[in-house]
Amino acid sequence: MGKSLTGKVAVITGAGRGIGRAIALAFAEAGADVAICARSSGALDEVKEQVEAKGQACLAQALDISGPEEVGRFCNDVIAQFGKVDILVNNAGAYQDRGAFVQSQPEEWWRTIEVNIRGPYLMTRHLISAMPEGAKIINMNSGKGYSAGQNSSSYHVSKAALKMFTEALANELWQQKIDVNTIIPGPTATTTLSQQDPNSGVTTENILDKFTNEPPAGLPAWERVKHPDEVAVLALQVASYPIGGPTGQVFSLARRPL
Repeated sequence: MGKSLTGKVAVITGAGRGIGRAIALAFAEAGADVAICARSSGALDEVKEQVEAKGQACLAQALDISGPEEVGRFCNDVIAQFGKVDILVNNAGAYQDRGAFVQSQPEEWWRTIEVNIRGPYLMTRHLISAMPEGAKIINMNSGKGYSAGQNSSSYHVSKAALKMFTEALANELWQQKIDVNTIIPGPTATTTLSQQDPNSGVTTENILDKFTNEPPAGLPAWERVKHPDEVAVLALQVASYPIGGPTGQVFSLARRPL
């Protein structure tokens, strides 16, 4: 799409690695200045360097996305530096509770809720006043938010809440010409999918190789693990729609009914 985001300012949460990193770099390549946050400052610094190497400004801060004070400081700094926010990608997420409900730990269960729904709420609430007409909010969701499934109840609950949050915002913000949409990547080559330590040195290519012959357990044979860059292409498309484009919609790379 070339420089389709020239003059735009984008905020991407969870941008230190994986999908968030890919989106930040794709948006910078398309001409946007970006503000990024994640828990790990080391990973953010690397992304910041890559964004600036593309000729775009970048604000990077390490923070806990569920912390009101930390999010507030970050958002105030974004507005002070850039003056506006054209695109907000609520990408940061947690998947700490994977077992049966009766075996769940209350702290881990609730931590998933806080990151996956309180985080997008706080970020959106702080930045909404800085969004001009034509702004886009993109909430990264999961097929688990559309189907109850088994186990990982907190993740299912948090993503179902994010689905309703997206739809409610779309209904409220259309008069301000702000579009709010969902992206569901489907299985993507990140350490969340492979359940590996993100600091272990495992690469995207390692994860893709792991699932070359068959998809992760529980998914149909025709499903495919995607590269994070593929998700970034879709995010760029959604972010580039003109005023009057889709809102309240779901864009998905999944290869199965949700």
